[in-house]
Amino acid sequence: MTYGTDLHLQFPLLSKSNLLQKLVSRASEESSNKIKLADFPGGPKAFEMCAKFCYGMIVTLNPCNVVAAHCAAEYLEMIEDVERGNLIFKIEVFLNLSVARCIDSIASKTSVDPSKVAWSYTYNRKSAASEKIIENAMKFPKKLESVPKDWLIEDICELDIDLYMRVMNTVKSKGRMDGSVIGEALKTYAVSWLPDSIESLASEAYRKGNKSLVETIICLLP
Repeated sequence: MTYGTDLHLQFPLLSKSNLLQKLVSRASEESSNKIKLADFPGGPKAFEMCAKFCYGMIVTLNPCNVVAAHCAAEYLEMIEDVERGNLIFKIEVFLNLSVARCIDSIASKTSVDPSKVAWSYTYNRKSAASEKIIENAMKFPKKLESVPKDWLIEDICELDIDLYMRVMNTVKSKGRMDGSVIGEALKTYAVSWLPDSIESLASEAYRKGNKSLVETIICLLP
């Protein structure tokens, strides 16, 4: 599947997607036989995972694809009101089993004095020369740059808003992270997840999710 590809929508796809049902109904009223999924999150591979789920095929979730799959399922509104055990529910179960159980550990790492942090994947990989990555793949560098106070901000930006809120609440309860760092973390998360344009921010497809995200970020402000 590539962008711009025409697909024949069949019942399995429609039965699990509230968005597709609404778009098909609207197209029918307008005597059109086509619908468009603009700015589909995650691209063709994410859509393919959703389609496989709809057709009862095995979908293997892993740390590399779970964020894209979750965004795609949210976009397609694959919710419990449409069908019980839908894809969003399945993904959230996966996240709770694989990520939520690590929240205390993640929070404790966030609360560590930055001067005692030896290595941050997000921070140190940016300054690593490409040729050094292979050379040092099996060992840590002998000398590393000091890690900044906000070393974990980007590392947790991939979490969905519910898990992110739980991590940040736990971090705040530790009381060892500056309010300015928490504020910067929330700003970075908002920039990562909220649409760039006002039109997209207020669009019907994203309005509920955007409202929930903004309300959560406000609640997390120090």
